[in-house]
Amino acid sequence: MLVKDLPLEQRQALEDLTNDISNVFKSISTDYLEQWRIDCERGPLTDCPESVKQVEQGSKAIGLDHLSKYIHVEPDYYDWELQQRAFRVQAPSREHMCKSVVLENTRCTHSSIEDRDNSRYYCVITQYVKPVNTQKLLNFVRDLKNREISKKYYNFRLADSEKSLELTGYKSGGVCPVGMTQPVPIIIAKSILDLEVKIFFIYLFI
Repeated sequence: MLVKDLPLEQRQALEDLTNDISNVFKSISTDYLEQWRIDCERGPLTDCPESVKQVEQGSKAIGLDHLSKYIHVEPDYYDWELQQRAFRVQAPSREHMCKSVVLENTRCTHSSIEDRDNSRYYCVITQYVKPVNTQKLLNFVRDLKNREISKKYYNFRLADSEKSLELTGYKSGGVCPVGMTQPVPIIIAKSILDLEVKIFFIYLFI
């Protein structure tokens, strides 16, 4: 049975419990992050898919391997409701559950990713609870060039799956911003940076 199928009273009770748990995580955030660092003290990953090795190598390359934790989950994990997934990986809240997608500016006058302020493609990290707002994204990217480029030259949409694979080395639906095969500019939602417990979870389909 899914949460949405529960009676209203039980759904409210579960929501209250979830909020209480999130508040507990906030109160012990220092201890939580310290334990996270301890859990990250491990040797190289073994017997893992190539995509996971790609992430591991990427995190080492940018000096984040000591803060990167890998959690193997059940085969049907992605069929679970978001809060259940958050509980499974011990995330402080469902707001910490994030995803990254490659978006294309279809009206860009070039096909390059070399200029991060005016790239045709961006890897955008956002929360599951707050999908990408393309209007806000458009305004943000325009501001990178001080709005010198006309608004008519912007239109963001999800990049073609084959192009996303070419740029990142990851299958569509499982893009990780770390270890991408090409230096696609990365944009992270401010709401993630504002999280009280400074950590977030990214999924990788394998």
